[in-house]
Amino acid sequence: MKIKGILFDKDGTLIDFFSLWLGAAERAISKFLENNNINDEKMVNVVLESIGVKNSKVDPRGALAYKSYSEIGNDIYKELCKHGYKLNAEKIGADISRLFDNEVNKDDVNIVELYDLHKLFEYLKGKNIYIGLATTDTLLSAKYCLKRLNVNKYFDFIGADDGMYKPKPAIDLIEAFCSKFNLKYSEIAVVGDTYNDMIFAKNSGALSIGVLSGVSTIEDFKGHADIILKNVGELVINKEIGW
Repeated sequence: MKIKGILFDKDGTLIDFFSLWLGAAERAISKFLENNNINDEKMVNVVLESIGVKNSKVDPRGALAYKSYSEIGNDIYKELCKHGYKLNAEKIGADISRLFDNEVNKDDVNIVELYDLHKLFEYLKGKNIYIGLATTDTLLSAKYCLKRLNVNKYFDFIGADDGMYKPKPAIDLIEAFCSKFNLKYSEIAVVGDTYNDMIFAKNSGALSIGVLSGVSTIEDFKGHADIILKNVGELVINKEIGW
């Protein structure tokens, strides 16, 4: 089946995950605990581990790698309960979302693209491919990132954590993308750096393309990705994808 549309994950796929999110996570979690009068220093590492961050490494199946802020908030809520801290789970999610947005949407934040995205998107547009984003980041943060990179003009669809759609791996964003352009699921490719992105694709029957530029290894993708690439730049040269 000819591919007519691509849904890209953002962090770890289009932009460098580690330079942006590791420091942001450490600062946001510290600020969150401070704001809630949780002054036990060990709790910073405890909470970071609960979302998949340990010794400055990210678990590809941990919350930070792929979950929405409401889901991250729920994981933090459960961990805090274990340690005797009773906070509202919904409020935690809202607080975490705000704190992360404050960290990653600063004008001085360095957003590093993992390939020449202008070159990639010009190539895809030349093939008449619809380009979409499917991220668990907030809509505000997603739009800010694309604007900073000056690639927002290429995107026909931006799917993010805006309260309208269920987060990946539910297929809401794929459904919306297909509906907007009258596409079939089998005409969509999902490109991402996590197992969750691959399940997102498989749940609809879309082509799943895993990239090794983020948190995952080849082993993480085996049995889940139809195609594994080093980075999104290989979309231009890969012969397995039918444009």
